[in-house]
Amino acid sequence: MGRRIATVAMAFTLVSGTLFAGAHPGGLARELALGGGPLAPGGYGQNLALNPFIYDDPTVMLLNPAYQQMYRNYAWMNIAGGAVVGGTTGTDNGYGKQFAGTNFSFGKELTIGAVLSYDPSVANLMVSQLANFVGQFRAPQTGLRPVDVFELTGTYDMGGFTLGAGVLYGWAKNDATNLAGLPPPASSSTELSADVFGLRLGILFDLGGGSAFDASGAIRMDKATDKVDGTIGTGAPANSGDYSASATEIQVQGRLKLKMSNKVNFIPYVAFGNISGSPKQDAPPSGTGVVPYNGSVNLTAMLLSVGAGMEYKISNFYFAGGLSYKTSHLKSEVTPQSPPIVGATTTTTSATEFPVINMGIEWTLLDWLTGRMGYYRTFQSAGTKIERPAGGSTTTTDTWTGNSNVLLGSYSGTDNSLITLGLGLRFGNFALDGTVSDEAIRRGLGLIGAQDNINTFGYVTASYCFD
Repeated sequence: MGRRIATVAMAFTLVSGTLFAGAHPGGLARELALGGGPLAPGGYGQNLALNPFIYDDPTVMLLNPAYQQMYRNYAWMNIAGGAVVGGTTGTDNGYGKQFAGTNFSFGKELTIGAVLSYDPSVANLMVSQLANFVGQFRAPQTGLRPVDVFELTGTYDMGGFTLGAGVLYGWAKNDATNLAGLPPPASSSTELSADVFGLRLGILFDLGGGSAFDASGAIRMDKATDKVDGTIGTGAPANSGDYSASATEIQVQGRLKLKMSNKVNFIPYVAFGNISGSPKQDAPPSGTGVVPYNGSVNLTAMLLSVGAGMEYKISNFYFAGGLSYKTSHLKSEVTPQSPPIVGATTTTTSATEFPVINMGIEWTLLDWLTGRMGYYRTFQSAGTKIERPAGGSTTTTDTWTGNSNVLLGSYSGTDNSLITLGLGLRFGNFALDGTVSDEAIRRGLGLIGAQDNINTFGYVTASYCFD
């Protein structure tokens, strides 16, 4: 029995060592293992973590569709995973953060692909903002599942210049009509829904001599609706109010890879995002004396990230790292109706992060096995200013923290696990990348028999190149 196991293991090692070349390792697991953090300041925005100084990685396809041309005939899946039991990052199991994509080439120029279940929008955030607004008038509806998002992408390679585009749509809806127990002429109809429509454009430009430039932009339109209407008795109206919230998102980013030597690339980048949205009353509750709400609530966010760093690469070693400056301004402007339902206030929350440190190293352990280690840290100062109408008072609160914030997806808390570890495996055209739990290193591999059900791997990404 032992001889059989040894023979199979040896054959597996020999085969995998000779067939790894077709794989394209990478994805969110690699980015996180190499010191990746949220691209947007404070973690607002897309469910995405990057080390922006890693120039080539499949994850960048989620920002710039032109990168699809670099990963032709390719399928990838972010399997997610989540935080370790008993670790410092909570108990997030990764569900709701799984997404996948695939690309097919048609000749040398054209590539068509799809991104499945990746939601970069604030459509789900609009649902919660709408609920806060509706709560002033009646109990908001709840229980809407996350928005299901699908995107069709395409690229066209014109030699040293590649153009990419994507069309995105997502929706979620709870609907009920003709509720049981309401015989004619009574009827009822309720709706809680959210949707998003978006467009992306991106370019890749070969500057020659090993240097390159990429840029991309996106616009997304989000909407959420909380609608309740119906009739009772002989048909008298019994509407408890219809409400909606909409938002527009604009996002642009660009990077330059400037070849300094055969080993070093200099990489500066900039990323900007702007979000504006507002909830409103589409139809007031019916009944005597009900007055339509004529006030307004406006929500805006401005996000900016700039940084510079480098790549260093030799045959079996890779380093990517640098420093960034990030700032965000979130504003809520409430203008009441007369008589007012809520007070007029302008609340602005501003945050500055500097320095933001992203560093990662990657080295070859075996032909089919890669080791990774990363460091991510952000030093943040934040303040909130509340401005009230004339005669009121202005309140300003300032805080400072040196904690990192890398909880993928929600970014709702701080994470002091600043060192990240990862492994990459390549077998033929298949690649599997994962972040390694720090608890597993100290207490044993969970898949072998560690105590407390500790996970060995956190986030896991799989890919297959069928070219």
